[in-house]
Amino acid sequence: MFGITSPFCLAGVRTTDDTANDLVQALTASGRLNDAEWVCRNQLGRHPEGLLLHAKWSARLAHVLAERNAASIFDGKIADLSQRIDPAIDSACQPIVVLLSSDPESPSVVFLHATQLAIRQRILGAAIVAASVSPPDPTLTNELLSKFSRLQYDVNELQETAREEWSKRTAESPRGTQPSVRIAADQYQRLLQELSLQRVSIALLQSELFPKDSDDYRAAAADAAVVAEDAMLALPDGSEAKRVARALRAESLLRSGDVATAGEIITAAGASSATNDSARWTALRVRLELARGDTSTARAICDAYYQSTGSEEADPERLEVDFAKLDLLLADAKDDGEVARWIDQIERRGGAFARRRAESIAIALLRSTASPTEMTDRRRLSPALIAAQGEDWLRRNDPRQAAGLLREAALAEPAPEAAFQYAAKSAAAAIAAKDSQQAIEVLRQTARKHAVHDHAYQLTMQAALLASKPFAGADDPKRRLTLLEDLLKEVSQTWPSSEAAIKANEWLCRILVQSGREEQAARDALELLTLGQRVDQVEPTLTLWFEYLSALELDQATNELDSLAATLGELAAENDAFADPVHRAAILFFDRPQMAFDTTTLTGADPSTVFLRRLERFRASGGGGGGTIATDGVDETMRLRARWRLQRDAMLDAATQRAIGSVLLSWPDSSEWQTATARFWNARDEASITAIMRLSLSGDPTKPQSLRRGMRLLAGSDSQAAKRAAIELADRLAATMKIGENDWYEAKLQAIKWLDQIGDQQQARKRAQYVLLLQRPGEEATRKRFEAFAKD
Repeated sequence: MFGITSPFCLAGVRTTDDTANDLVQALTASGRLNDAEWVCRNQLGRHPEGLLLHAKWSARLAHVLAERNAASIFDGKIADLSQRIDPAIDSACQPIVVLLSSDPESPSVVFLHATQLAIRQRILGAAIVAASVSPPDPTLTNELLSKFSRLQYDVNELQETAREEWSKRTAESPRGTQPSVRIAADQYQRLLQELSLQRVSIALLQSELFPKDSDDYRAAAADAAVVAEDAMLALPDGSEAKRVARALRAESLLRSGDVATAGEIITAAGASSATNDSARWTALRVRLELARGDTSTARAICDAYYQSTGSEEADPERLEVDFAKLDLLLADAKDDGEVARWIDQIERRGGAFARRRAESIAIALLRSTASPTEMTDRRRLSPALIAAQGEDWLRRNDPRQAAGLLREAALAEPAPEAAFQYAAKSAAAAIAAKDSQQAIEVLRQTARKHAVHDHAYQLTMQAALLASKPFAGADDPKRRLTLLEDLLKEVSQTWPSSEAAIKANEWLCRILVQSGREEQAARDALELLTLGQRVDQVEPTLTLWFEYLSALELDQATNELDSLAATLGELAAENDAFADPVHRAAILFFDRPQMAFDTTTLTGADPSTVFLRRLERFRASGGGGGGTIATDGVDETMRLRARWRLQRDAMLDAATQRAIGSVLLSWPDSSEWQTATARFWNARDEASITAIMRLSLSGDPTKPQSLRRGMRLLAGSDSQAAKRAAIELADRLAATMKIGENDWYEAKLQAIKWLDQIGDQQQARKRAQYVLLLQRPGEEATRKRFEAFAKD
């Protein structure tokens, strides 16, 4: 809060380079960092290494670089903020590192280390402001807390080292007898005072990691007040350092909520004209009155201060009054235009970083007033103010800062139309800053907040479109695909009856099917159907379910059909519009136990309806009555589903096979397998069995799907000859596998089971005993299955 001066600026005697130092400070304050760096490097060239002035200018150069690197903290993604901090610190400290590496015994070493600590604090302070423009991130907060804790520890350690050096200097003979390169004791004493103040300012700065007025914020401020009190006890009475420590303690107490104690300190300071007129104490008096709720008195203090001072120069202490007035305007301004103008004024005096700090203060208020738990009598800050700040950064060609501010405005804006506009602008700025992730999140979060609005889904669909394209910079396709799927599912779940939900679900299901996740595609489509209850989505849903079910094994499909039948049944019971399409789906999908056959409810004379009525009667009778089912005028999709359904019926109930085989033989466009299967069911003679055997053995030996298919088909018949053929195929299948693997044991068990079914228990027992003797399974469940057949 109150910046600590570089220790090298504390020398009690002016030297010949002070004019150049004043120039560097002026250039740095005005943002002319390139010019300031040139002056520093020029001075370094004039003072050879080993001289005290060379060390001083190395430190001053490091401070200039720190200012530049503090500004660069804002240039990257917030997700990478913690990764940018250490490189920024290391880069700024490079002149000091170079000097210390060449002269590790330099008499300036303690002061150089102090400069490094000040640089760390400066860049960490910038990181806090950068982080404040984004929603609170516990992980980032913890990382910053860790860095501050380490900084506080290092300051304490350096303070002990400086105290030892001070003791040595005070114990030495008079100053005049010391070498010119030695640093006087009084300079170490000044450094000790600065380090004491730095400890307090670090502790106070940590409170800004938390939302204002939160428990963590107050607790951190209370800790800072304790550190300040300790510093005051160690600092000499009447010193400027002690007055600064007292002011820091008052600020800490105000933040912690101890207004009464803070008021006592500030009131006592007012008795001294020296402190009463200072900018630091004026800012504290303003904040005290604001904490008491007396905005009129706070405004009077501000007005009196600015009437008595006309300087426009940048001054750290004066800026504190500027920020105190900003707090006043945020609490008391009748319109946000006055706040916006004052933020501009802060920038004119303090530069771009001061503006960012001012905007972060406004954002903190915006977040608190956007909360429904806040007191209703507190002034609400208009999101339009923050949006205007963001648009101003756009005009300055800083899209990253603009994106963060516009996002905050979008998430705080209660009016949906305005929120959507801010979100779109924020997303566009984030894309310009090559941060697609942030663009997606602002669109998504704004849509969630205003989900009841008719057009909110458009933002989430825009986010999905962004997620479908490679991200600028480091792209992670897998992570991006997961994000895209989440966004598409969010559209279908949040706005299930909208056209956007249908498009999103179609898109999502295409992705799932293409990646081999047919089951998930089928389930997501069914979920949308139940949520949106749109009859026109029955057919697309059934298409996905057919693709999924037709690839399953016989037993696997049973549970899935149970689930599908239950869901569609409930849907039809709740909504009469679904009665007819669900009835048609039942004829082509459901197993017979899942159906309540009613062959009279389907109406219509079109070929498809006539076909479905005949198919329903045929299935209801279990294939009884024989005859054929004509497919004239029936589309290929329906024929394909009907064939699959009848084939499944035949596999589930061998008694229906002959009738089903007869029907399927008359249907067109049969594959070789389908024709052979229908003939086998219809005749079950040696020729049909031989045909199945031939097709089963004609497949790729390394991919035994044909063998498995033939086994199931032949074993599903009540023909003993067919079961013997299935046993032969099972032996062939086992021969393609590695002995002792799970699939090998399963093939052996299949053959043994079918031997038992056809009455050849002796052969089944021999086979089981053989496996147990030579290839005894290690898995207990498998071993018990063999033992069941091995018993006499």
